[in-house]
Amino acid sequence: MSFTISSTSSGSTAGTADVALTLSPTTALFSPAALIPGESLGSPQLSVTNAGDVDSFYFIFADWTAGGTTSAVQAQILADKLNIDIAQGATQLYNGAISGLIEQPTGGRILTATTGELLTFVVSLPSTSGNIVENLDLGVDLVFVAQASPIS
Repeated sequence: MSFTISSTSSGSTAGTADVALTLSPTTALFSPAALIPGESLGSPQLSVTNAGDVDSFYFIFADWTAGGTTSAVQAQILADKLNIDIAQGATQLYNGAISGLIEQPTGGRILTATTGELLTFVVSLPSTSGNIVENLDLGVDLVFVAQASPIS
């Protein structure tokens, strides 16, 4: 026995939208640094602009990997210890371990069409990190993802 359902939608329209972010500068925010426990390193500001034609939410991810002679396990230890603070003015978007920078800020950050904002990044190695992170090397790419509506 077959069963068929059909539905008609009247008054619906379909369209397209351009969702796009531009980041500036496009060069590295941080130069390689040999942080010791208790030190921090600030960066110049990063401009995030909604270059699309609709309001967009953006999210930040950290894509990190071992560098130099650091093993994958050692890189995980450093990513768990190394802290990154991301702020837009007085609003903190994320403050935590590099390894936890996944789909932040929670719920996304909205930018209306053709507007932008400046983000500040500070990387620190807590004084409680100890010698376990000595001479470890970590490469980190910050990945920005935009979408036209929030994650539900």
